Amino acid sequence: MPNTTKSMPKYNPHLPESKKKGLTPKQIEMLERHAKKHSKKHIDKMIFVMKKEGKSFTAAHKIAMDKVGK
Repeated sequence: MPNTTKSMPKYNPHLPESKKKGLTPKQIEMLERHAKKHSKKHIDKMIFVMKKEGKSFTAAHKIAMDKVGK
């Protein structure tokens, strides 16, 4: 029996398609990896800061850590 799980993308509950709008492909890729280690609140805050304030990924992470935590 072939292993089909490798070809299927991992489900990530933190990044619905509607929230990805307005982010660069690189930001989306980094957030998808980042979301495995952080809470939904943390990721939502980062997305908000990157979209509305135009901050970088690193700056948004710092702000989210200060305001929300992990």
